Amino acid sequence: MTSSFSNTIFKPRRHASIFFLFIILLTTFYFIGHEQPLNKFNNSSDCQEKYLTYLPHDGFNNQRIELENAIFLAWFLNRTLIIPPILFFNGVAPIISQPYDELYNLLTQFMQPNNDFKKNNFTFCFSEYKKDCNFVLCFREDQNNCKTVSYTMYNWEELMDFTFLKQHINYIHRQDFSLKHLLESLQIHDDNEVYNVTSDQTQYQQRYYDNPKSTTALGKFKESVNLIDLSKRSEKLLHFGSVFSSIRIVIQLPESKKFWRDLKNKMLPNNPIIINIVNNIVDKIGGPDSFVGVHARLGDGYFVENQNKTVQELIRKIQHDFKNYDVTNHESCLPTIIFLATDVKRDHLSLQPFFKTFPCVFTIDDFNDLLKPLKLLKNPRDGMIMYEFFLPLVDLLVVSKGNKFYQTHKSTFSKYAEQLNNIRQL
Repeated sequence: MTSSFSNTIFKPRRHASIFFLFIILLTTFYFIGHEQPLNKFNNSSDCQEKYLTYLPHDGFNNQRIELENAIFLAWFLNRTLIIPPILFFNGVAPIISQPYDELYNLLTQFMQPNNDFKKNNFTFCFSEYKKDCNFVLCFREDQNNCKTVSYTMYNWEELMDFTFLKQHINYIHRQDFSLKHLLESLQIHDDNEVYNVTSDQTQYQQRYYDNPKSTTALGKFKESVNLIDLSKRSEKLLHFGSVFSSIRIVIQLPESKKFWRDLKNKMLPNNPIIINIVNNIVDKIGGPDSFVGVHARLGDGYFVENQNKTVQELIRKIQHDFKNYDVTNHESCLPTIIFLATDVKRDHLSLQPFFKTFPCVFTIDDFNDLLKPLKLLKNPRDGMIMYEFFLPLVDLLVVSKGNKFYQTHKSTFSKYAEQLNNIRQL
């Protein structure tokens, strides 16, 4: 970033101290108002009510996709949804999609948080990522390859707008991953009152259809599940394993399509502190119409092996859209600014061709002054500072605000940023 360009964009703000004080007060009152536990399991379970739950895994965006799918299933099957907490990890999520029993065994290690923050660490011992492998075989237990990551469990309703949910389904927030606790809370004492829908032998075992006459093929899935048949189950609890995949549910009925569209457009991030930070960063860049957003996922798994390909593809697409840009003049900027969201540092070797081609690029690190309020955010469950956990979400929301968005192929982060960008354009 050239100094003259920075001076053009980074204009000093008036009343900065007043704004910072406002954010502190907003943070305090927001969480004071949300300190009461949202767990309704303390009340006796309605014997007539039927429930549905699932098991989360992977990073934030995969968990969000699971939540969206579970909300649709709860609505279609007319059941109360039991929503697991978000699992935030500082780094790559070690909880990957696995068969039901193995996934439950991993998740039970994340119990009710306590005041000893040192216990908010998870140690996992897996072998390195392997290409083109069955999802169970990609990570094998390996005591010679152990890593410890910090984590926290967070309530979805502290982060997302649940107004639409309240209008269409009943839901309960689950506080831990103890199956024993879950069944006791629902007053289930007979195994026959629980139906395990999922028998995950592969990552994409079941595909769900709202239309029993659907002719849509299974694709990469192994078996079809008719949701109308599933709605006739009498068990008190339908327990799914993983419900991840943006194509897991085939939605074809008109009413289903409308519900799904409204859900995607209305259940959006609405934490006021995060939204304020995002809006201030966008304003400092110059507003939504002054930049394009670019996401380069390069730091984990499949994306490590494809770093150079990903960066070159992004360069090619941007150059194609700005054909009048002189690529030989590396000191001139595009007609628009670029905000780059990425999971690697600015000096990462794979990013250097991008910065050499496009000199006028912002990243989240250019806005450290505006990120300070994020360092005040504490999880009301366990007191963990949420800065490291929320920073990728801030990055995602900023990059989605541009007048155009360029994505990384196969990235759920990119898919969500694209979804939010499309909503902004409506």
